[in-house]
Amino acid sequence: MCAYLAVTAYAQQPSGQGEEVSLQVTIFNPDEVLGGGHKSPVRPPYVTLDDHTLYIWSQHGGYTLTLLDDNDAVVYQTYVAAGVQFCALPSTLSGSYTLQLSNDTYLFTGMIDLE
Repeated sequence: MCAYLAVTAYAQQPSGQGEEVSLQVTIFNPDEVLGGGHKSPVRPPYVTLDDHTLYIWSQHGGYTLTLLDDNDAVVYQTYVAAGVQFCALPSTLSGSYTLQLSNDTYLFTGMIDLE
């Protein structure tokens, strides 16, 4: 059985760089989350994009970062270690991509444009 929950959250931008990336949430393992006693909605990480640098302003335990093209093909993937606040995306990429940040429990998805 697979359950999905989609949430869009907006936060005030910290004194960081770039434009906010709006992220939606999908829960991979709802039993782990729902059985844990959490009563408030899941908040996606606060992420901004400045040119080809992605900033993750929220504390996190590590994410797999994936970029998908219009055909849902993986064009770039890397691991962002716990506590790391930025990731330089390849400067050779341009266009619109689906950004995915995932861990064992959540998948955060949004759209980015690289020039």
